[in-house]
Amino acid sequence: MLIDWHSHHTPPEVVESIVNLSGKTPPSFNDEDSADFAKRIRAMDEAGVDLQLVCQGSTAIPDQLPAEQAMEIAQRTNNLIAERISHYEDRLIGVVATSLKNVSGTVKEIERMAAMGFRAVQLYPRIDGEEMLDSPTVDPIFARIAELGLPVFLHGSAFSPSSPRVNDPGLKRLEDGGMGVLYSAIADAEVSECVVRLIASGLFDRYPKLDVVIRSAGGGLPLILNRLFWKHKGPERQQRYSEILLEHFMIDTAGATPRTFQFLMDTLGEDRILFGSDYCGGPGPVKRALPAIDEQPKRSHIRMVLERNARRLLRI
Repeated sequence: MLIDWHSHHTPPEVVESIVNLSGKTPPSFNDEDSADFAKRIRAMDEAGVDLQLVCQGSTAIPDQLPAEQAMEIAQRTNNLIAERISHYEDRLIGVVATSLKNVSGTVKEIERMAAMGFRAVQLYPRIDGEEMLDSPTVDPIFARIAELGLPVFLHGSAFSPSSPRVNDPGLKRLEDGGMGVLYSAIADAEVSECVVRLIASGLFDRYPKLDVVIRSAGGGLPLILNRLFWKHKGPERQQRYSEILLEHFMIDTAGATPRTFQFLMDTLGEDRILFGSDYCGGPGPVKRALPAIDEQPKRSHIRMVLERNARRLLRI
């Protein structure tokens, strides 16, 4: 059974609401996304994907809006995804959209959507371009996620129009206002920083069973794993940051090539990897993500491992 951990849906109704509220149109990177989920199922069938998780598109994040409006957008996104996956309950699973600007509202939203069968929670590294996820204000969200036994999906590229990074004069002078730099190098650097800060903040001392999935082959983190030699001083023992990462974090294969996949297996171990396509997030159909796993010498074993990891994480 092939389980696709990483796919997106940006409801057009949500885009329309964001445009009306902010006056700005979120960018779109592909033509695959559709409110007609029969199209999604056909794409999955063509690729041989049995089950797919669907999360919010990262270009239409709620937190580019004031707190009250952001929560409304997150709720509407969840409602629309829930309605669209309800016709394909044996093939699609929802991931909870959140607003870090409204912590109490997000805690209630996670509870609501978990009761409706959503099995993971999507978070971004920064709160409106300012504080990172290690901020104490976010802790109630992690507490509820841990109580419910849900994994976190840590995505990147969540930059609101008011973010200082978006409005950096040094970026503005580059082509496209520096968007290519922002959505690649800077977004990836912020994911890496966020992961290490979560470790250093003692998050996993407080929630020792919490699991976090890092999007898109872990970005640059697998490459710098040997640099994470600093030791976290927990209440019972000291551990290198790299050891904590390998205990609590997983990565999906979105964007990985066959050789990259081999490196990830060698570096992180087979228990730390999930299949992900980034369908409707990155350009192209679901099947473009298959060579990373199907061109491996032990294809059947790899698929078995990926299914086992996903089932454990999602408790299915």
